[in-house]
Amino acid sequence: MFEGLYIGFVALLDKIIWTIDVGPSVHKIFLSPNIGTFREGLGRVRAVRLYRHAVRRVPAYGDYISKHSSHGPKISMFKASLRDVPEMDKANYIRQYSLTDKIWDGALPMGGVMFDESSGSSGTPTSWVRGTKERRFTQRIMQVAFRHYIEDRHPIVINTFSMGAWATGLNTTISLLGVSRVKSTGPDITKVIDTLKELGSQFEYVITGYPPFLKQVADSTELDWKKYRIAAIYGGEGISESMRASLLERYADVVGSYGASDLEINIAHESRFTIALRQALIEDEALRQALLQQNRGIVPMIFQYNPYDYLFETNEKGELLVTICRLENLSPRIRYNIHDLGHVEQFYILKKKLKELGRTDLLKLAELDFAVLFHYGRSDLSVDYNGAVVGPEEVKQIINAHKKFAEKIEGFRLISYEDKQSHKHLLIAIELAKDQTIQTVDADALLGHITEQLQVMNLDFKSAHHTAPLKPEMRIYAHGEGIFDPAHQKLKNDYVWNIDYARAQKEGLVQ
Repeated sequence: MFEGLYIGFVALLDKIIWTIDVGPSVHKIFLSPNIGTFREGLGRVRAVRLYRHAVRRVPAYGDYISKHSSHGPKISMFKASLRDVPEMDKANYIRQYSLTDKIWDGALPMGGVMFDESSGSSGTPTSWVRGTKERRFTQRIMQVAFRHYIEDRHPIVINTFSMGAWATGLNTTISLLGVSRVKSTGPDITKVIDTLKELGSQFEYVITGYPPFLKQVADSTELDWKKYRIAAIYGGEGISESMRASLLERYADVVGSYGASDLEINIAHESRFTIALRQALIEDEALRQALLQQNRGIVPMIFQYNPYDYLFETNEKGELLVTICRLENLSPRIRYNIHDLGHVEQFYILKKKLKELGRTDLLKLAELDFAVLFHYGRSDLSVDYNGAVVGPEEVKQIINAHKKFAEKIEGFRLISYEDKQSHKHLLIAIELAKDQTIQTVDADALLGHITEQLQVMNLDFKSAHHTAPLKPEMRIYAHGEGIFDPAHQKLKNDYVWNIDYARAQKEGLVQ
């Protein structure tokens, strides 16, 4: 009884939203404060509705559910849960079924469909399909997330995300064209600087891109920065607060977006509130103890998202499961695991905790009562490199396949670190086998071999390597020495480090 009533209510509400939501200003009606809990409850009902439809109408999902023991979701007294629904990911769902079988009714629409792709560590491109209605919702969400920069200032957007078939660059341009003036340069610093000089300082600008490229632009001495007002919107990977501070020496604002090709490019976004909260976590031990749920030794990125559109859950491994609650997406994602670590906090629960801790100063910065996402990084022990994902398994395969190197190497570690100027580096640290000396391995030859093979295996890395301001580095250590000494082997993540400048300095990676 309750399920039918609730699902009918959200169906009616969706129709109203679709009919009158003709621009960002109208969309604000649905972002009224003090209804965050109600909005979250409706989002859960929408997630259950999505499941019911997908089981019946999406061939791949119906088959997938039939192969798993599941009692399905439940709704009772406005409480909805997907806890009994099996999670999906790229390996067990996306790669197991054809593209059309993962679409509503197994039929690809004749028009209005855009394809983009990613490859990641699999090396084989995966095509993602996005329909007209889906792109409209993505556009609205991005416009709301960055409305201060788009509506209030009407800037020219310079989109430096990779173009071509890659998801982020294409979708960023499409999403912002409706309300902004956009030039898509891709990650080409000469084009960016020339564009700024050509159009002049009478306009405000927003540059979107991966953090390392935004840093490269900020370091340019070819531009008189004092004459310009330029904001930066980053995505693809996280940043440290020291890097944000460095970028703010040039940019008027620096804000980030969280998304994934598998899902959508702008699921969650930073706000003044989340940035201040993250900075407070660095200094406030009591705050860390109260809010952080995963002891990863890092301060997580913090974002806000609309729980009416997205349902976030955390599994027993600490991984995020994402459900896009809309029926309009051509290929549904239900409890999709992108293997990121994190947890979410309902806004009013977080508000209560902050009041108890005496941090009402942070609450004064909150403009939306959206749910809050704490993101700790990837669970699959990978590192970000200029927007691409590089995993240790890839490097391991490359080394082991080359006998000349394999017999001399004991192990390795992928290290993403920042230098004093907040530039981000990718270091491949090699530990030699016993009785081998540093001279026995040609570091340049090994680095060249690994990066060459990574570009063959991982097409995203190939694009990132071509455009990255800093190329991968290599450092070779004798067996059991330096960062491979016994004390370091107690760390949980033997294969991957994501560290800031202070830690990099402590480990002797930088001066």
